[in-house]
Amino acid sequence: MWWTSLASMHSCDTFEDMRSGRVFAWITPLLMVAGAAAAIVHQTADPFGGFFGLWGPDVSSQQSVGARFIPSGDFTLERVKIWFMDNSGGAHPQVRITLRTDQSTASGSGPSLPSSEVLEEWTVNIQAVGWSPVQEVMQSAGGVALRSGQKYWIVAQSTVQPGQNAVWNFASVGSQFSVVSQTDGVTWQTGSFGAALTLIVEGTPGLPVRPGDINGDGLVNGSDLTMLLGAWGACTSCAADIDRDGEVAGSDLTTLLSNWS
Repeated sequence: MWWTSLASMHSCDTFEDMRSGRVFAWITPLLMVAGAAAAIVHQTADPFGGFFGLWGPDVSSQQSVGARFIPSGDFTLERVKIWFMDNSGGAHPQVRITLRTDQSTASGSGPSLPSSEVLEEWTVNIQAVGWSPVQEVMQSAGGVALRSGQKYWIVAQSTVQPGQNAVWNFASVGSQFSVVSQTDGVTWQTGSFGAALTLIVEGTPGLPVRPGDINGDGLVNGSDLTMLLGAWGACTSCAADIDRDGEVAGSDLTTLLSNWS
């Protein structure tokens, strides 16, 4: 498997490390109360109790890491959760985390790899100190659609030099399709199934309602434009009256076109 041969991989399995890790696993959820419960789009195990102890790939200027997931239904993204360790010993390295589409989605062919299309991004200075993992929670700003059966990627990148970097923990059990970059941190190697990277993706069932999505299918396209033009003029309580001013007019058309997908 690709991760067993990586030089930029770290693990710890001493009794004290595991004790410390388990304390964080118990305390962290109590400190991170995040509103109402959302549905699980994708979930792995936490990093504790695995055969190899606590381990995972480095996230540094010389290596980016990506984990793929495929929703089983339509969701609106709520939050992303990842367990990280700190290879710097307490410098709280910064990590850029992005949600991306799969590059094969647009073309319909080719290898499954993260595309350059970023749907949402977060920048975090990880909380972990040393090899005691802490779960980072990235809250969505809202309105990001996760469509049933499509491939998505969570990618972690950093400009921090090796040796001072964050480590994305592997889950204690389970497998997942993942990928790492070449040493330039940008060019992806071929992805493969292997040990699962810790990852929880939560969402609200159903696609987000976008201004201009008149027929409610999660898209703003020609179907919505046709409905809007067909209802042009005075219109009371109709879906095409996007701004609810009593008529379908230029302002509604402008809103629809600005949200075209």
